[in-house]
Parts: sequence; C-alpha cells; structure tokens
Amino acid sequence: MSSDGSGPWWSFFGGRGSKTGVPRNTNILTVLRVEQATNLVKAHRGVLQLNGLTSITPTVAGVLAQYRGILFLNGLLTIPLQVATRLARHRGPLYLGSVRDLTQDAREALHENPQIHYPHRDLYEESQGTEGSDST
Repeated sequence: MSSDGSGPWWSFFGGRGSKTGVPRNTNILTVLRVEQATNLVKAHRGVLQLNGLTSITPTVAGVLAQYRGILFLNGLLTIPLQVATRLARHRGPLYLGSVRDLTQDAREALHENPQIHYPHRDLYEESQGTEGSDST
C-alpha cells in the first residue's frame, strides 16, 4: 500500500469528500465552518445530508442555500429568523425534520418557499388559510 494515502482505505474513508475538507459521510459533522460549507456547495453532487448539525450560523445558512440539490438538515432544533431567511433562498427540497422551536417570523420566512419541509407546516398553512378567510 502506498504511503501517500491513495490506497483502498483512503478511497473508502476519504476519497472525494476529503477534498472539501469534510468527511465523506457528512451526517457525522456536528459543526460546519463557512469554508467547509462553501467547498461542499461547490463540490458535492446529489443529496447533501448534514443531519448531525444541531445549529448553524446565518452565514453558513446563506452558503448552504446556494446548494443546487436536495438538502437535509434534520438535526437543526431551532432556527432563528436570520437563519430562516437565508435558508428560504434554497432552490431545491430542504428537510428540517427536527425543528421544535420556530418564531412566527422564522416560520413565515420558511413558509415562503414551498420546497422547505418542517414539522407542522401543514398546521401553519391551515391556520393561515383560516385567518385569511376570517378577515374577509
């Protein structure tokens, strides 16, 4: 086996993902720096799963919103308004399956994008429809 890391173990554990500065299994990430997010957006293809992240900064959210594919952020527990407004710019399916705490403003920002899926979105849509019909 060569000592430069190009053997079979390197391709299994590192491979293409290592060029982005993140592991191939992106679900194990618990912190994502702006540089890593930028590299992922540029180099990753297909479904991007970052389910190990429980929070992200607004800057990282803005970078991830540029990703052109399916994005899973099912580990995020809360989404502040600044993060929500940036994620709402994502132009593909975005899954936020673990979100438990959303302010009304953050929920409204996410709701602007029909491809963003989060718990109780349907209840929010129903309440918005009900409020709209009551005020007319």
